[in-house]
Amino acid sequence: MRFGSIIGKQRRWTALLAGLTVLCAAVIWLIPQVSGVSPANVRADAAADGLGRYHYDLIFRPEDSTLHVTMTLEYTNRTGDALQDLTVRTWAGAYASEETSPAAMDALYDACYPAGFCPGGVTLEGVWWNGTLAPAAFDDAAQTALRISIPDLAAEESGTLLLRCRLDIPACAHRFGHSEGIWQFGNALPVLSVYENGAWRSDPYSPIGDPFFSECANYTATLLVPKGYQCAASGTCTMADQADGQVRYTLSINAARELAFVLSDQWQSAKARINGITVQAFGPNADAVRRAAQDGAKALKTYAALYGAYPYASLTVCAVDFPFGGMEYPGLMMISLPYFENDRADSLELVIAHEAAHQWFYALVGSDPVREPWQDEALSEYAMLRYVRQNYGASAYENLRTTRVDAPMRERILQPLTPATPITDFSSLDAYTAVVYGRGAAFLLAAEELTGKVDGFLRAYCDAFAFQIASREDFISLLNRYTQEDIRPLMTDYLDTLMQ
Repeated sequence: MRFGSIIGKQRRWTALLAGLTVLCAAVIWLIPQVSGVSPANVRADAAADGLGRYHYDLIFRPEDSTLHVTMTLEYTNRTGDALQDLTVRTWAGAYASEETSPAAMDALYDACYPAGFCPGGVTLEGVWWNGTLAPAAFDDAAQTALRISIPDLAAEESGTLLLRCRLDIPACAHRFGHSEGIWQFGNALPVLSVYENGAWRSDPYSPIGDPFFSECANYTATLLVPKGYQCAASGTCTMADQADGQVRYTLSINAARELAFVLSDQWQSAKARINGITVQAFGPNADAVRRAAQDGAKALKTYAALYGAYPYASLTVCAVDFPFGGMEYPGLMMISLPYFENDRADSLELVIAHEAAHQWFYALVGSDPVREPWQDEALSEYAMLRYVRQNYGASAYENLRTTRVDAPMRERILQPLTPATPITDFSSLDAYTAVVYGRGAAFLLAAEELTGKVDGFLRAYCDAFAFQIASREDFISLLNRYTQEDIRPLMTDYLDTLMQ
């Protein structure tokens, strides 16, 4: 899931999973290549041509809790319309006040702000278009939608956007913030919005679900940090020492929907390799970190066999402090610290399996996470169930299905919600988890029972819409063609019909 399993919910599920025995294999540092699998990174590099190019120059100053950002975007207008403005999402702006912070809802507040509210936010320093200062103003009170006026930009014409800002990093255990010696920069860097039906999307930063709707682009960054800090990031990350006690990291990833990273001077690390892909894990516990690297490799091996080659050259797993199970980014997954405790090995593996599935259903194939949240979350939950069956057999799968799918289907939900309900209509984290993940996955299991072809369809779906955004109509049209069945009534029944 893009949120990951909510910890309270995950603990309840874990208790119900007492009958599920997941044997933790011995840690291995090198996992043999599997024949017949495409070389790593071929998919992302092949998709890189013609995409927008971001470069960020970043300076991290923990002593004053700031990140200084200079963003350069080489942009070509492929909207089909002439443009007079661009909208850049500055999600970090929402952390400036309790009224707008996604971490300040009642169910999260104490976990995210244990010492009381701490403001973060964005301070804009200037915006330039093709070297000329450009007028810019926020469209929303949360300062997450920055509208930039530009001279008329005809379809297929190009230009360069330069934006400078300072991010104030809150003491907050959330996607963006710092806690327990870990500095988290998830959905923190400015990124262009999606242009749709003649307008730029400006969805609010909902505290439930994921409003982060973005198209693929190529990303590079240079990151200057004090010596001693390790960096877990989307894509490749290389380090060079600087003479003044600073470390310079270089980050790079092609055909990605966003760039995220995490910093800490307290981590341990471990590596594994699978199918030419490097899996690196960071966290506070050496044994758990080794397990996390192995679990990530096992998930990539499983999903590559089911859904096609993993698109990137590396995958990074890192421990963070937030009240969710996990959060996925291209080539990176953030996993909550409690899962790195020695008695949580089974739960850690399940969270990693779910988040790794998002590398196919979100990173590779994008969808609208605001209006159709099931389209990446339910698919990743279904894939996680397949992972368990593939690696641990039918009995483990049935036990997990009982708690992750059957129980949510029986759960009484007081609000009128379905898996296809927009995230802005949810007010309960538990209801969101049960409805979107559990009941959404039930649709796919029902489709599998009807056709026996869902895994093959999902592989075809990943091939057909790789590095694109697939609509609900794209999904169902391909599913009908692939299975040669009319699945629309089943989809309506599971995704759109209220359960009494």
